[in-house]
This record gives sequence, structure tokens and C-alpha cells, in this order.
Amino acid sequence: MELLCKPDFSETCKAWEHFWEGELYLGRPLIVAQARKAGADALRPEDNPNVSRYLREVTGEWEEQLRRIDCWLEHTDFLYESIPYFGPDFGPDQFAAFCGAPIKYSPDSPGTNWVDPIVEDWRTFTVGIEPENSTWKRMMEYSRRMAEHAKGRYLVATIDLHGNADALSALRSPQTFCMDFLDFPDVLDEKMLEIRRLFSVVYEGLYQSGGMSAETGTIGWTPFWSPGRMATIQCDFICLVSPETSRRFILPALAEEASYLDHCVYHLDGPEALPHLDQILAIPDIDVIQWVSGAGQKPMWQWLDVLQQCRAAGKGLQIYGLDCEQAKIMHGELGAEKVVYCLGGSRDELARLADWFVKNT
Repeated sequence: MELLCKPDFSETCKAWEHFWEGELYLGRPLIVAQARKAGADALRPEDNPNVSRYLREVTGEWEEQLRRIDCWLEHTDFLYESIPYFGPDFGPDQFAAFCGAPIKYSPDSPGTNWVDPIVEDWRTFTVGIEPENSTWKRMMEYSRRMAEHAKGRYLVATIDLHGNADALSALRSPQTFCMDFLDFPDVLDEKMLEIRRLFSVVYEGLYQSGGMSAETGTIGWTPFWSPGRMATIQCDFICLVSPETSRRFILPALAEEASYLDHCVYHLDGPEALPHLDQILAIPDIDVIQWVSGAGQKPMWQWLDVLQQCRAAGKGLQIYGLDCEQAKIMHGELGAEKVVYCLGGSRDELARLADWFVKNT
């Protein structure tokens, strides 16, 4: 298969296939980078699909969003192992919305949205997706529309899922949900099983509606492509509970999600998640860690102890937020296999770095 916006798509896919096997097909780590097309003007905010995207997508301004994706594609070259993709995301709490919580939004906060808690008593609430759920139906409709728009040019990505305890937390409210682990642990065992059963339902719905196949492969909201089923999984709520609580309630859900997928990335968000890192790294089907150090913290690539802990556990890494010279330093510390550098910089800087990687791997 070829993509109009990525003429070397087939060759790039080979590099990703070897990446998952821990093999250096190109003799270097993978590089994900984009550059403005020669002669193109800078992409204006009013043409950028990432600016205020959730507000447009939730309110049904889909044609405007697809127009902006066209502008982005027309302005952008996808260099090295970068693949053009876009996902039909409705926002962080969309999984909870699939389970019945209406999405709330405000034009004053166009970069995000939320849901209000709807669960008053877990004992009278069954976690599931009703066939007539309006958010789920609209997601499937939008995903099909995006697949039609993308065909032969870019890939439709899986969404930012936020299933498992993240979805239950949004349905209940984080504060109350934390207390539920003390007050109703046996009930939460049952609710976690109910939400776990929905992961495959949501993923397969997205896979089919998004036009994904063995020919296209899959890509998540992180820029990792796989020939099989791939996604980025996470549980941000894990920061609010102890490792003992996560071991009983959350880790089995993450392990199940990872085992369902052919390849997966785990989004590890913030220093408060680090007490759980050993348990997360022990999940064998998690392939790659995306470490996000959080607002007000030093850049992710400067947390060398965390990154080396992930490498010692056999996990791959996404490294970002650094320049080409800093990437050289990290290469010496982390090695090359199953490492992806997401970089900015000029075409010349990136070309020199790619050559340097080959010579120093």
C-alpha cells in the first residue's frame, strides 16, 4: 500500500516492523519528524486541525475539521519514519461518554471538554455501551467519514481511549471514586470487570469504522505504527491510589488491554505515577513507555533514571522535547533498539543526525 502524503510508506512500514522486533533495519533509532513543504507558508491557526479540535469535533463541525486536515497535509512533509495520521477524538472523557455521561464543552475552553458524574450508586449502575448511545453513534459516524476522507492519503488513528479506571473515575468523580475503593471494594471488582469488557468493543468499532486493516496497519494518538492492532493505553487515575490498590483493581485491566493488542505504548503521566512504575514495567505485553514528566517539571528526556529503568525492563521509549544535539547525548545513554526520537529542526540538522546515528550505533 502507498499513501499520497507518504510516498515511501511501504519502506517506512518495514522499519516499524523491525522496530517492534528490536531490530535496527535502518542501522539507527527511528526518527519521527515533520517539515514545512518547500515554498509553503506557515500553517495559519485557522487552518490548523489541532487548534480547538475537540470543540469542532464534538459540535459536529466535521467538514471544517477535514478541511483543516487537508491544509495541514498540503503544508507538511512527513520525514523519516513519520506517518501522516489523524484520529476522530471527541476529548479525554469520551470513553465515559460512550457509557452514558453527556459530554460538556464551552466555547471559552475550546481545547478541552469534560463529563459530569452520573453514577450515584454503583450497585444500581451497569457499565456498558447502549446501542443508541448518541456519543458512540456519532463517533462511529465521524470515524467512517474520516476514513472516507483519508483513503489513500493518510491513516485514521485510534483515539485517546482513557478506559479502565479513568472512565469509571469520570463517571463517578475522582474524589468519590477514591473513597469507593475503601467503602465498596467488592463492588468495584465487578465494575472493573464490566469496564474491561468494553475495551475490545470500542477498539473493534474504531478499527472497522476507521477503515483499518492488515493493509493499512494501525497507529495510535502517539506516532507509533504497527502492522497489527496497536494503541496507546494508560490510567492517569492511578496517580491517586496506592500500588496495593492498583495491583488489585487497575493493573489487571492494563495487562488485559496490552494482551489484546499486537503492540502497545503505555502513557506514563507525571511523577505521581512513578510509585507504580515497577508494576507497569512487569506487564510483558507493554512494548514502549511514553514518559510525560508533567507541567513544571524538568523535560522528560532529563529523567535519565526513569528512562534507564524502562530500558532495563526491556521496554522501548519515545523520546521528545529535545534538539538534535541533545538526541546524540541520549543515544549514548539509551542505545538504539526500540527507541524513537520525535524531533524538530531543519532538514539539514535532521539529515546530519540520521547519518550520525548510523555511524554511532
